[in-house]
Amino acid sequence: MAADGVSKVLIWSARDEVSWQLARLLEQRGARPEIVRTASEWGGRSPDLLFLDLDLERDGTEVRAAREAFGLACEIVALVDNHSFEQLLPALAAGVGDYLFLPLNPEEVGLRWERHASGRGGTRARRGGLHEDLSLEFASRPDLLQAVISEVVEACERLAFSGPRATLNLRVALGEALANAVLYGNRQDPEKCVRVQAELRPGEVVVTVTDEGEGFDPSRVADPTLPENLRRSHGRGLFLLRSLADDVRFNEVGNAVTLVLRG
Repeated sequence: MAADGVSKVLIWSARDEVSWQLARLLEQRGARPEIVRTASEWGGRSPDLLFLDLDLERDGTEVRAAREAFGLACEIVALVDNHSFEQLLPALAAGVGDYLFLPLNPEEVGLRWERHASGRGGTRARRGGLHEDLSLEFASRPDLLQAVISEVVEACERLAFSGPRATLNLRVALGEALANAVLYGNRQDPEKCVRVQAELRPGEVVVTVTDEGEGFDPSRVADPTLPENLRRSHGRGLFLLRSLADDVRFNEVGNAVTLVLRG
């Protein structure tokens, strides 16, 4: 954090349109982002927050290079589209703490910024206490998400299974489900709540996230991997959930999603 209390934010992308759009959205929230196109432009700057574009020109070495250069104090948020989607999980394993889908959604950018500003961003997530089966309820505030995620992951590691399936798959899938509940289900209305119920037993975790929104029909969400949908911004969150979890189920209304992960 800079002496004036403002985070140092770096945007690393070879796509100028992406960089400038993200910079404008962050500036609206009080950030002072800098833009670089190559690693050679980093100079001596060590940011608090790095937005790293996982485009097709990259082979994953940039994530490791950024983590080695800036250390654990720097949070890394991946910028990912349908072409670079398959690089997301390796990037998370290599040290990325969060992600944003392209084209950019201003509300999702705001959510990531609030997580960082609150000190609860991806690699700085605070871990909560341990419980048996969990039943949690919290207001639709983005700054509460990481504490909930950490509490469920901790319980999973103690009672169900540990390793990448807990620290990567469960963390990312639950984060996506919670973010959807807050942003799109409850539309960030602090008067509405999100409920999380987690059943933990050896080798399996079943987590249900319920919001107070009107719900949606998941069968009508287009497959984002089909050629005709590559430029569409919808459907990638659901695709990610299904890629990470062993089973994904919705209730009839569409305002509750159940994730099943086995170790």
